[in-house]
Amino acid sequence: MIKSSPINLPTTEHDGRTIDTDVLVIGSGPAGMSTAIGVAQKGLKVIVLDLQPTPGGQIFRSLETNLRARPTTDKLLEVLGPTYLAGQSLIEQFRSTDGIDYRPETTVWDLRSDGTVGWLCGDSAGYLRARQVVVANGATERPVPFPGWTLPGVMTAGAVQTLLKAGRLQPDGQVVLVGTGPLIFLLADQLRRLGVRPTLIARTDSLRDKFAALTSLRLSAIPALAKGLGWLAQLKVSGIKMNSGATSLEAHGSEKVESVSLLISGRTVKIPCDLLVVHDGIVPATDIVHCAGLAMDWQQDDASWKPRTADDGRAELATGSRLVDGPCKIRISGDARRIGGADAAIAHGQHIAAIIASELNGTAVSPGEHAENAANVSRTLAARPFIDKAFPRGLAAGLPADETLVCRCEELTAGDIRTAIRSGATEMNHLRGVLRCGMGPCQGRSCAVTVARLLTELSPSSSAPKLFRARPPLRPLPLIALTNLTGLDPDLAQIVSLEDKPVAGLEEHPHG
Repeated sequence: MIKSSPINLPTTEHDGRTIDTDVLVIGSGPAGMSTAIGVAQKGLKVIVLDLQPTPGGQIFRSLETNLRARPTTDKLLEVLGPTYLAGQSLIEQFRSTDGIDYRPETTVWDLRSDGTVGWLCGDSAGYLRARQVVVANGATERPVPFPGWTLPGVMTAGAVQTLLKAGRLQPDGQVVLVGTGPLIFLLADQLRRLGVRPTLIARTDSLRDKFAALTSLRLSAIPALAKGLGWLAQLKVSGIKMNSGATSLEAHGSEKVESVSLLISGRTVKIPCDLLVVHDGIVPATDIVHCAGLAMDWQQDDASWKPRTADDGRAELATGSRLVDGPCKIRISGDARRIGGADAAIAHGQHIAAIIASELNGTAVSPGEHAENAANVSRTLAARPFIDKAFPRGLAAGLPADETLVCRCEELTAGDIRTAIRSGATEMNHLRGVLRCGMGPCQGRSCAVTVARLLTELSPSSSAPKLFRARPPLRPLPLIALTNLTGLDPDLAQIVSLEDKPVAGLEEHPHG
């Protein structure tokens, strides 16, 4: 049963705005749950919106459901291991804490820096307003275009884990894993324990990367390192074939993936394949915070954007025009702010919950509590510098060839985008205006990083690329929900010109 504490009647702030809750949290993963618990325990009202049917985020996905289904899920729970089961106590505390109004299966389609959030649940939609908003929508796997990546049977490691946890499905046939990072080892070991022996684990990282990372190794990171070495040892003992330094990945097939080819130790290897699992690290999910007009920093070495925040998660507004005025009321926590995993997300959620509660209640966080919370955040992030250097991006280290599809929604190749750039498109919004890349159902979530890298490839001296300008709705909004929109502020209905369209289009459309 979903526990939902009733929210008090809306209040009015000194500026005349109607406020529905003290704090609104987007996402019920580790960071979102710990933030909501901490704020509610200080007597504040919290609304938590999450797209999924149960709390847990990706790391604890469907944990409640799988625990209730015992003993049929005993084997699965054993395979997923103690890291997965560790979420049980957090979820139980989240469910039982008074003051939390948890709303699952709810999509966030709009976010404004003044604390306004657009929500959609079924055929109902509307706006909610909070004194502060915490965005804890986690991370996403780095999109990596390569020849054949759109074939059925090509999946990311996170997608396979979702099928394991939520669908209780496991692959069969010949499974090939390609990429880098601890998640590759974890997933491969989980598949092994389920009786699925991967045909090959092709790692893009190398021993040289591990030696280079040793200077970043901290004593507090040893437990995380030991866990990864344990997965690696189990795979080697099981005799599963593993190679490092793999490059030039291609998937081949007509109706689905049938084989893959890679360059390993200077030799091209082609092997039969029924399921190709790829993973090239994870990056913060930026679509929601970008929609709010928050400042984003391009990480050249990591080929990703990261929201600009203070240590307490407080976000910074980007320069230029925006849809609403006034101070920013948004904080960002967990992997949406900085990749660190479940423990780091929980620690940072607790840290900012104490700060938010002190601000809204007009009290002060004790120096001892503040120092302890900050130390917990630092400790849980201790392994990240080593992991980032030991497992650098591999599949995304090079740029795709001209014939490789980049924008799946509009079926644009890297060659189409390069042609537009050479013809005068100098920034992301100009490219979107002439090619429609980033205008499909994914709204640029799959192609924006690659488009940005293609821009820097051909204009290396230009400033760091900026994301496509985001506008609501971030997700499809049914007309029936739009016609019955609730909580609409008349000010939100005003037409605002953001003047971001290209001054002039290209003389000749380079695609189609």
